[in-house]
Amino acid sequence: MKTWVEKNYKLCLILLCLFAFVVRFYRVGEIQSYIFDEVYHAVTAKLIARNDPRAYEWWNPPIEPNTAVDWLHPPLAKYTQAVGIKVFGETPFGWRISSVLFGTAVIYLTARLGEYLFKSKTIGLLAGMLAAFDGLLLVQSRLAMNDVHVTFFLLLTFLTYAWYRRSLQRVINKPQQLAAQKSSLRKKLLLAVVCAGLSMGTKWSGLFGLGVIWAFEFLFLITELNKIAPTTKKAVNTIIGRVLLLVVLPFSIYVLSYTHMFLQGKTLVCTSDLIQNGSCYCSQESSGWVNALKAISGGDGNGWERLEARGGCKRLISHFSELHHQIWWYQTTLKATHAYQSRPLQWFLNLRPVWMYVKYDDGKVANIYAQGNTALFWIGDLAIFATLFLLARYSVQQLTQKVSVKSKKALEILTRWIRALTDFDTAHGALFFLTFAYFAVWLPWQTSPRIMFFYHYTPAVPLLAINLAYWMNRLAAYRVGRWISAAILFSVALVFVVFFANWTGLTVSAKMANEVYFAIKSWK
Repeated sequence: MKTWVEKNYKLCLILLCLFAFVVRFYRVGEIQSYIFDEVYHAVTAKLIARNDPRAYEWWNPPIEPNTAVDWLHPPLAKYTQAVGIKVFGETPFGWRISSVLFGTAVIYLTARLGEYLFKSKTIGLLAGMLAAFDGLLLVQSRLAMNDVHVTFFLLLTFLTYAWYRRSLQRVINKPQQLAAQKSSLRKKLLLAVVCAGLSMGTKWSGLFGLGVIWAFEFLFLITELNKIAPTTKKAVNTIIGRVLLLVVLPFSIYVLSYTHMFLQGKTLVCTSDLIQNGSCYCSQESSGWVNALKAISGGDGNGWERLEARGGCKRLISHFSELHHQIWWYQTTLKATHAYQSRPLQWFLNLRPVWMYVKYDDGKVANIYAQGNTALFWIGDLAIFATLFLLARYSVQQLTQKVSVKSKKALEILTRWIRALTDFDTAHGALFFLTFAYFAVWLPWQTSPRIMFFYHYTPAVPLLAINLAYWMNRLAAYRVGRWISAAILFSVALVFVVFFANWTGLTVSAKMANEVYFAIKSWK
């Protein structure tokens, strides 16, 4: 028997998205000054809207006082911000409206991903509501930055890949149906990879989403390759095809994200014999193929270097290559510090928000803090631990079951375990995928050599919300559990209401800010 939510799912989803849009749209253009990193992103979006090549150049002085060009990130998010500027003018509303729209779409995708993974409209709506009440997602949806855009594309990547894997799961043991749906399955995987490429074209951390696909495709191939490619020739062709699809295609999409730069005359491949800014740059490093040939042939290798040398350099490289050399150098050698920098464990615990804006007014104050919803984060963290325990217990069950052939015991156990954890048609498989993706989008930041900020955790919040929604739905199967789930949702909503002013720049008394918003010392 369908519940009221299931019967009215579309209406509930529309109302949820409408709520998400309203709280993001409300006063979004009210603050006329740049907010935090808008001094980079909004300024660069203006240049793109003007078709100004300085948007992709690292050597220019500031375009406006106390700003800098954001050439450090791929341009897709700035394209959408530039569209807003072209439509609404060079105003705060113009450069922020794309974040409002993408931020609203993030709530929609959160609900749809939760629904699809667990085949439950209730879980989907719960996840969407939890995400809609979050402060970090709200703040990033009201600023001209790229984090909510990469979150959108990552969620789209995970949703389309889950769609592909579930479709594949249902025919993998049915050779005739597998052959009949081969083209359809390929298109679904292609769509997921395209979404991953778009996420990379928005921010380098979009690579984390592609990494999730790589991991699950690797696990699939080592357990099921013989079913989709029964002969050696077909297996080799399948592996080559996967490499082209999973590596060449997404990185090609990343390169294409710079199309606007190339149309301005800046180069992807250097064809000149002269050093020309905007076209060709001198490199004092030999290319990879020269180094490889030098290692193979021995000697000083000068012949190979002379073969490559042009314009008095060891080699000439394109604007695209030098731009990425500059990006890599900056990201790996930056020694700067910031009062609001933080580490991944602090993100997990919601301990160090980012202070982005302040306005003082006679005993009152208006702040914008990029901060998570404490109830969502802390209860959600408990749900993550519950999921890890559940998956660990399930793994033990799979690994300790008897097998049919003693000589193949270890291999059969391992294969069965992998198949069980990657079965997208089961709750355990969906949980494993969700949890793997959750950690994949933020835990790699732990290895970053540069300073980091809480907003790097933005893509993880929707996945945290879906995980918590799953457990809330399980609790709701019991009478006491229904009250617990209701209390969780109420507490998340209450924190949203109380902290809304602190996330959106509304004026409150200094006493309110000090006693409530800064109740934990590290929040100030």
